[in-house]
Amino acid sequence: MSEVTSVDGLQRRLRAEGGPLIDPGPPGFATATFVWRAPAGSRARHVYLEANGITDRRDPEANALRPVPGSDLWVLSREVPEEWRGGYGFLPRVDPITEPAAGQTEWEWWRGVIAGLEVDVLNPLPPVSSMGLPARSEAVMPNAPAQRWWRHGARVRGTLTEEVRTLAGVQRRIWFYEPLGLADHDRPVLIVFDGRVTAVEIPIGPALDRLGDGGHRVPLVVMIDSIDPGLRSKELPCSEAFLESLTTELLPDLRQRWGATDTPSSVLVGGSSYGGLAATFAALEAPEHFGGAVSLSGSFWWPRPPMSGRSIQERLADLEASGSRFWMAAGKLEPRLIDENREVRDLLRAGGFDVAYREFCGGHDYIQWRDLLVEGASALLGRADA
Repeated sequence: MSEVTSVDGLQRRLRAEGGPLIDPGPPGFATATFVWRAPAGSRARHVYLEANGITDRRDPEANALRPVPGSDLWVLSREVPEEWRGGYGFLPRVDPITEPAAGQTEWEWWRGVIAGLEVDVLNPLPPVSSMGLPARSEAVMPNAPAQRWWRHGARVRGTLTEEVRTLAGVQRRIWFYEPLGLADHDRPVLIVFDGRVTAVEIPIGPALDRLGDGGHRVPLVVMIDSIDPGLRSKELPCSEAFLESLTTELLPDLRQRWGATDTPSSVLVGGSSYGGLAATFAALEAPEHFGGAVSLSGSFWWPRPPMSGRSIQERLADLEASGSRFWMAAGKLEPRLIDENREVRDLLRAGGFDVAYREFCGGHDYIQWRDLLVEGASALLGRADA
């Protein structure tokens, strides 16, 4: 339990610091002590930590908190990378976590498990919720890089407009954000997939407003609702039909009604996970429309059996370099896709494309992506005085 030697000492530190408690660890690591306080009447007999990029869902006992005798507190200390930033929560349960049932996929099983996720009420930072999943608390280790654009509690200064319209044959919501400092005409554009997250759940408007403050070119931001997992898994992974709807339906409307530019180098697509895959696909396959892609933790593992389709890696073997530019980021703690992101980076560079790439100390997490999306857009758009 880190350097806590008594219940009173633990309580004092929690009041002064909030959760998790952070102490020095071995070189390159910090010791984070996660504390769950049992509410009155709690029937929990097992409490587990779920921390993005840190815990392994296949080994729940390694993530089990232990009750502190003489108190309502449960604790678990873990050595974590000193640069880690990520979401976490607690899973209090009457029964222990068991393996998936026969015929149940790991993801189906895990969605059921994390339905009971609780935030850390001792953490002073606001919780984060996205994609319809339970809210998580945010942990920031001592050497985690500061986020350049994101600020907790920052006010929106631009204008957000919501419309319901048909795109790709599906009626959906699309949000348009006009950040502070946006030009009146010939506007750069940033199209974002999974738009409900960035428009409503984790609004990035204030971060986008900071672009103009810093002398960067400011885009019109168009955030497209993916609606549900089924439609999302159909539209975002390298769908030629969905891409055609962007080029023939959305872009002409943006130019006609929203003053968007028709210069491809100033039209960006961006997203995370499947959205990063979709953004890369759009900039590769339609460079005459989309001159840049921001890919965050792109799902370049797609397709895996029983899925079907041509991967980005396969498509790159047949494509000649265009003027499209790519800004990519992936988490060092994302074992299921970090290698594929490095592979796509290398293939793009070998093919003659302009690629910026970075890795962050975190997992598959909007706590990282909320800042990186704006960072990538700022890099691709450049400065207003350039």
